[in-house]
Amino acid sequence: MAEAEKKKSSPFVRERVWEKIKNIGSPDVLIIGGGVNGVGLLRDLSLNGVSAVLIDTGDFSAGASGASSRMAHGGLRYLEGREFSLVRESARERNMLLHDAPHLVKPLEIVVPVTNLFAGFPKAALRFLGLSKKTGNLSLVAIEMALVLYERFGAVRRALPRHSVTLKKRFFPSGLPTTVKAVVSYYDGQIVIPENLIMEMIEAAIEMPDVAAINHVAWQYKQDGSFSVTDDVSGETRVLRPKTIVNATGSAIDKVNATLGNPTRFIRGIKGAHLVLRHDALHARMARRAFYFDDGQGRMVICLPVQDVILIGTTEVETSDPADHSVSQKEIAYLLNALNSLFDDLHVTEDHIQSVTSGIRPLQAGSGNATQAARDHALIQTEACGLPVWSLVGGKWTTFRSFAEMAADAILAKLGKIRSTSTADRPYPGAANVDATSLAGKTGLPVQRVTELLRRYGAITSEVAAFCASQPDNPLENAPGYSRREVEWLTRHRMPLTLEDMVLRRMNIVMTGRLTRDALKEIATIMAAVLGHDANWVDAQMEKCTSDSRILWRGGKS
Repeated sequence: MAEAEKKKSSPFVRERVWEKIKNIGSPDVLIIGGGVNGVGLLRDLSLNGVSAVLIDTGDFSAGASGASSRMAHGGLRYLEGREFSLVRESARERNMLLHDAPHLVKPLEIVVPVTNLFAGFPKAALRFLGLSKKTGNLSLVAIEMALVLYERFGAVRRALPRHSVTLKKRFFPSGLPTTVKAVVSYYDGQIVIPENLIMEMIEAAIEMPDVAAINHVAWQYKQDGSFSVTDDVSGETRVLRPKTIVNATGSAIDKVNATLGNPTRFIRGIKGAHLVLRHDALHARMARRAFYFDDGQGRMVICLPVQDVILIGTTEVETSDPADHSVSQKEIAYLLNALNSLFDDLHVTEDHIQSVTSGIRPLQAGSGNATQAARDHALIQTEACGLPVWSLVGGKWTTFRSFAEMAADAILAKLGKIRSTSTADRPYPGAANVDATSLAGKTGLPVQRVTELLRRYGAITSEVAAFCASQPDNPLENAPGYSRREVEWLTRHRMPLTLEDMVLRRMNIVMTGRLTRDALKEIATIMAAVLGHDANWVDAQMEKCTSDSRILWRGGKS
C-alpha cells in the first residue's frame, strides 16, 4: 500500500510529461523524431524560450542515432572528397564535445597501418583536386598531408594531441602483417554512451516551461493542421496545434512528409552494420586504441574498443525501407574477413560475435557510390496546410549541435523571436566534476560502485546514487555491474517501456559483452514490478529480445 501511495504522489517522468503535453496544447514547434538531430533541436529551442513538443513513435535514439560507430570525429576521409566545410565544422564540434561532455566523450587514439609509402597518392590527389572520382590505395604521403590539414581544421579549442608517424617496425603494434611499412597514429573523440547524452538533453529540456518529449506514441495529422497524439500505454489522446512542424525522422523523412500530404525525395538511405565482438586477446592487443585500416579492396573500416567489447564497421547497403535493420550474412562475412587481415596472429570468427548493430544513415538524395556520397546536412522547408515543415536531412552525430543551431535560427526567425542563448561551448548536464569518494561518503555506497555510476552518468550520478542508497539495494545476480535500484531509477526517470529500450538504450549493457538470457529475465522482472506488468509481459519481452540479434547473437547464453 505504501508503495502504491508513493507511485501516486510521485508519478513517473513519462506520466508527468504526458500530462504536461495536455497543458501545452498549442506549441510553437512540434518535432517528430527523437534521434540526436531532433533532441539537439529541442535542447536549443528550450534554452531560447520556445514552446516545443517532441514525439517519437518508437523509442528515443532507436534509429541511426543508436547504431553509430560511437565516434565524435572530424571526418578525415571526407577531405579526399573535398568536403572541406564539413570537416572544418566537424572538427570544431568534436572539440566542443570533448570539452563540454567530457564524462561521455573521450579522446581516442586511432592507429592506421600503411602498406604504401607513395603508391595511390596520384589518384588521391586527382580526387582531392576534383579531377577524378576514383579512389586510390592509402599511402603514407596522402594520409600525412591529410592529417596536417585535418589538425589545422581542429585548431579551434584544440582538444587532442597531434598525429605521429612510426617507420621502425620494432615500434609497430605486434602482429601487423609484414607488408605494413608505416604506422600513423592520430586522435579523434569517442562517444562512450551516446544514448545517455541524448537522455541528458531530453531531461534538461523538459524541465523548461512548455517543453515536452515523449516516446512510444502514435500520431495522426489532420487537414486543419492539428495532430492527434495517442499514448501507446494508456490509449489516451492529446491534440496539438503547432505553429511549426519539424521532421527529424531520419531515414523516414520522405515517408513522414508523404503522411503530411507533401511527398518528397530528400533521403538516400544507406544501411550500416557493425559487429559487437568479445575477443579478449584482440581487445588486449588494441590497448584502448582504434584501428582504421584498408579492407584489402580500397575501402577503410574501423574497429574500436567499447568497454569490454570490440565494435567493427561499417558496411554500406542501399535501402529504401526505413524499417530495414537486418544484417546479412554477406555483411558479417565482409567485416570478419576485413578484421582478419589486420593481425597475422589473431583470428576472429562468428563465435566471437555478441550482437550486431544496424542503422540507416539518412544521407541527402543523390547518385553514385554510397561510400563517396556527401555526408553534409541540409535544412529544407516545405509546407503542409499552410504550416511550415522543416526537414532535417542528413547530418551525423558529431555535428548535431551545429545542425540544431542552424534549424533553431531559421525557426526563431520564422516565429519572430530572437536568440537569447547559444549552445556553443555550453556544458552538458552530466559534465560537472563529482568526487567519487565524497559522494560515496554522502550516500554510503562503496567508492567502486560510485565510480561505476560516474562512468555511465557523469554528474547525474549524484541523483542516481541517492536513489540507490535510499532503500536496500543489491547487485543484479546475472549482471553485477548494475543494481536493482539502478534499473528501477532508469525505469522511473528515463521512460523505457520495453525490455529492448532498457538494455539497448538505457543500461548500455550490450556493450559489456556479458549480457545473458538470465540477465535479461532479471532486468525484465524488475521492470515489470515497477511498471505494474505481470509474468506474461516478462515472457513476451524475453521472446522478442532473445530473437533480436542487436541484443543477443543467435539467442545468446543462459
